[in-house]
Amino acid sequence: MMSFIYDLIEEPGWFRMLLDGFSHAGYRTLAEAIELNNFAGIEKAAVHKEEVRRLSVILNNVKPLDILLHMSEVLLPSQGERVERATAERGNTHGIQTLLEFLLRTDNPKWYRHFLDALSKGGYGHVVDVLDDQNGKASEQSGAEGKEEALEEMEVSFSEEAGPSNLCASADSVKDGCQPASDYEDVPTLVELRKYQNELARPALICKNTIICAPTGSGKTVVAMEICRNHLEQRTEESQRKVVFLANTIPLCQQQMEMFQKYFENTDVAVTGHFGDKCSPLAIKVSVENYDIIVMTPKLLEINLDDGIIPGLSTFTLIFFDECHHTMKNHSYSAIMKKYMDIKLGPEPTKLPQIVGLTASVGVGKSKNEHDAREHIFQLCANLDTDTISTVKQYEEELRSHVFVPSKDTRIAKRRISNRFMDIVLELMAHVESLAEKSYNIGTLSKIPRSTRGSQSYEQWIVEVQRNCKVLKLDNEDEEKRVCRKLVTCAEHLRKYNDCLIILEDARAKDAFKYLLEYFNNMDPAFFDETDEKLVNYFEEKKAMLEDFANDSVVDNPKLSELQMVFEEQYRFKPETRTILFVKTRALAEAIKDWVLETPALAHLRPRVLIGRRKTENVVGMSLSNQKAALNAFQEGGSKLLIATSVADEGIDIATCNLVLLYDYVGNVIKMVQTRGRGRAKDSLCILITSNSESATKEQINILQEKMMYDAIDNIQKINHSQFLEKVKKIQINMKKTQDLMRQMTKAKSQETDIFVLLCGKCSKMTCNSKDLRVIKNSHRVVIKKDFIDLCNVTPHPKPKKHDEMEMKRKIACKECNWDWGIMASYLGIPELPLLKTDGFTFVNSRTQTKAVVGKWQDFPGVIEEFDILEMSTDAQGTGV
Repeated sequence: MMSFIYDLIEEPGWFRMLLDGFSHAGYRTLAEAIELNNFAGIEKAAVHKEEVRRLSVILNNVKPLDILLHMSEVLLPSQGERVERATAERGNTHGIQTLLEFLLRTDNPKWYRHFLDALSKGGYGHVVDVLDDQNGKASEQSGAEGKEEALEEMEVSFSEEAGPSNLCASADSVKDGCQPASDYEDVPTLVELRKYQNELARPALICKNTIICAPTGSGKTVVAMEICRNHLEQRTEESQRKVVFLANTIPLCQQQMEMFQKYFENTDVAVTGHFGDKCSPLAIKVSVENYDIIVMTPKLLEINLDDGIIPGLSTFTLIFFDECHHTMKNHSYSAIMKKYMDIKLGPEPTKLPQIVGLTASVGVGKSKNEHDAREHIFQLCANLDTDTISTVKQYEEELRSHVFVPSKDTRIAKRRISNRFMDIVLELMAHVESLAEKSYNIGTLSKIPRSTRGSQSYEQWIVEVQRNCKVLKLDNEDEEKRVCRKLVTCAEHLRKYNDCLIILEDARAKDAFKYLLEYFNNMDPAFFDETDEKLVNYFEEKKAMLEDFANDSVVDNPKLSELQMVFEEQYRFKPETRTILFVKTRALAEAIKDWVLETPALAHLRPRVLIGRRKTENVVGMSLSNQKAALNAFQEGGSKLLIATSVADEGIDIATCNLVLLYDYVGNVIKMVQTRGRGRAKDSLCILITSNSESATKEQINILQEKMMYDAIDNIQKINHSQFLEKVKKIQINMKKTQDLMRQMTKAKSQETDIFVLLCGKCSKMTCNSKDLRVIKNSHRVVIKKDFIDLCNVTPHPKPKKHDEMEMKRKIACKECNWDWGIMASYLGIPELPLLKTDGFTFVNSRTQTKAVVGKWQDFPGVIEEFDILEMSTDAQGTGV
């Protein structure tokens, strides 16, 4: 618009032409205001617009054709025709939205009175009463605020109110609430689907529970949005519709929400999203009641179903599971579907939401043959109550013409030869092991055989040793505490040295040294015992030599040299190349970024890092805004290299990426398909860079398993449909029996009265017992014992955050040995509430005196009562607080 005006001012009489243009377009008041430089009329027109927008939900039941006849003073003839057309093609709700959109743009100062008169004459006096009641409350806006509101093109969206729903049929049959979309081709679409996308959508469009399996880049999200549109189009006054779209990661939720909002922006479909830390129960409740489509993480849905914020799965009529291959074992997807199965196979089954899963690869689990692969896929189908696996068959050629599968290559680098830095670290590890062995035979503390230092196997061994030394039982209690603390300390140092060697294998010696230096610099001598002092002295004796060898630029890493060669080859011929480099750990991502920036030939790549949001022991996670900034920089060309961990494996849509590098990054067949699919541009490449022949072999096995997976899907699709459904139902019945048995065991466990004492996981100091613990929202375990805080060393949290109305500002550790115990939080007005981590403690059964180490709170063998704020208030009053 502004460029048109700038061009116009070169013409004689341009000002009059501009005013005439506004008048002919229906903005006579605006034209007069500009000519007279008097915007009082515009300001008058702006009054009430905010109130109508805010109360728009009460207009959902207004039929636009009932009032359109009485609005000729406000609407142009062309606008009235558009309202009529929108109503005829898309229904009353869309028609009233279109009408309101024109009203909220109008500059007519009498628009509101005309609107109320039209409502009254159309038989909607009860609506007029509500709107007119707001008349006294609407302020007489003036000045810049009124001008801005009146001149702005308003975007209005509406949603149907939640009410009793005739839900879409489950896999067994098509029920009352969802008629088959036999006339689907005649329904106008917001984006015209390709033929292969229509083929993928077809089963879901007739309300069948479906797993849609198609390659990355094929447009599964667009297919999902069209299924959504078709589903919501079938709503009536008696049969409302509501959709929830689940995605596993916050960046993916953000991406999908924005895509859905863009897709439905000119419709009456209201889209919102909930993910991240700022998801209050009230906001979720309001969104579920007032929006048509909600995008959220599965964990958030699970928690709010458990808490009753969302009444039940029947709240929704359609649920999408993005990356649905995760619906296995203890994933939140599985927890949600267990609730679904409780309804389906329960004594009083009610109508269920339609289930649609989206994935590029259903996987094969641990299958070694095609039969086992079929069983794995049948299990996934049972978990998702699937009626049909939808793949592209009829329009494969069209699919191939639009989806580019990157060419695959493997580059095997030479292994790093032994060097003096590595020798010194190995020597330090031998010292630590020897010190530990003087107190106890650590080889007997693990069933995992001790492996080569500097390997993942060694890491597993030392974690098992550290875990089991916490539950060590000796005749002398004081000796037991001393030995336990010594072994825990030694195991912690061995883990750090092993991490250092793993970094050395993939990055530079200076990166490995930096990692060690940060660990030792963060130790607090105030908490040292004899063992700590000896181990720190070991390191200090070798520190200068380690630093010298770390800074020796002559000794380089063959794997990094191979990576640099790949970069130079690709960017020499295609300077516009965009690369995603997948690495195993966050620490390695930062190390590779530093190496690229410090290598003159590669600095032009301007690397950015994309890692997860959770804080780990070594690296602080990325905020959502920083994740978005990294992705935007990569997509818009500010960066040519994105170094990512597994957070970018799935779903992230980066159309410009044409080079995927896997830096010794190998997983199962699902991970292979997902990471390869990040390269979506034409002529993309996917290259595995490894110094490990086992990784190369694993990748070849994945390629064979991918073919096995497609063969298994093909064979399942050929099975008689009734036999398929019978097989799925049989698996579900067995699952339900197992699930009910587990619940009975859990109930029996909850009736046990054993009390557990919590000892510090390092120095074995007694801290509290299980009667002092409370659980908040089945997620957080807190201590309500007042004097527990006196046992804590409290320090500022490096990255404070808020989650579930819980503000986490400080860290807590043992005042005796500084072993990490968790976080000090504030919650519901309680300023100091210790939130514990299981790794911080050893649990002792007070009756049997047996010790246990727990990996997660769900495995805790005792009973923890629910948190009650009234209990805390009573305690506070009793102590005079």
